Amino acid sequence: MADLGLRDAAWLGGVVGSMVAVMTTFIGIFVSGLDSPDVIGSLRSGIVAGLAGAVIIATFAYYRMREVTRSGRDVTAVKEQEVMRVRAILAPIGERESIWAKQSWSVEEKVRRDRGVLVVDLHGLDAPSAAALTDRLLERRADLSRLKLVTGRGEVLHAGSADPGIRPAVLQRLKVDAQKAEWQVIQKSSSVTLRPMGRAPTPKEWFGRFIVFVVPMTGAMALAFRDLAGSGMEEQGMMFGGASGLLMTALLSSYRDRSA
Repeated sequence: MADLGLRDAAWLGGVVGSMVAVMTTFIGIFVSGLDSPDVIGSLRSGIVAGLAGAVIIATFAYYRMREVTRSGRDVTAVKEQEVMRVRAILAPIGERESIWAKQSWSVEEKVRRDRGVLVVDLHGLDAPSAAALTDRLLERRADLSRLKLVTGRGEVLHAGSADPGIRPAVLQRLKVDAQKAEWQVIQKSSSVTLRPMGRAPTPKEWFGRFIVFVVPMTGAMALAFRDLAGSGMEEQGMMFGGASGLLMTALLSSYRDRSA
């Protein structure tokens, strides 16, 4: 959502709202009974739910876009700085007194971006050097964000494949300290992705988000549940919808910034 503009946010809200409207309409038809379905009432409920969904999604998307715009960050420059930072952090690994590391591993070649993802390729290291690299990343967690470590499969497949001890050494280090470093470890067959658990919002940030979201979300939910409650239960439906809106607003305001 970081690249959304106002028009994009409105378009996204419209698409999601349309999907919600269609699903709610069909649910209403099934609930009212296929023998004598209340098509008009179901359609009305679908429209209200769709509008509520559109307002919620569009508001969140626009707010997120404004947050990133205010930061004034040059995305391309930031990405290049991240590569240079990781290379500087891992430079000592290429200087280790290891035959593999000394002859086959350099930060200029092994630290790069691949399809936008910051990649550290461990091919060319031995197991002790891979363990030292992992320790180095954990020590400098405050300077790092999302990383993908290419470890190999942990078995000898052919000549030139990664040292089979690399993957176990890396996973052992991460098993001990990754959670403390607030990294989520995502394992794939030949790689490990370190995904930030995210920075929790400060009380000031949480309150600011809550103020932005509470009116559209609570209002939309109250109107949607008032309509869904039916005749004679409008007040109870609005109360339930308003309470649900407040709860959803509180949860939405607590989302973590995973770029940290």
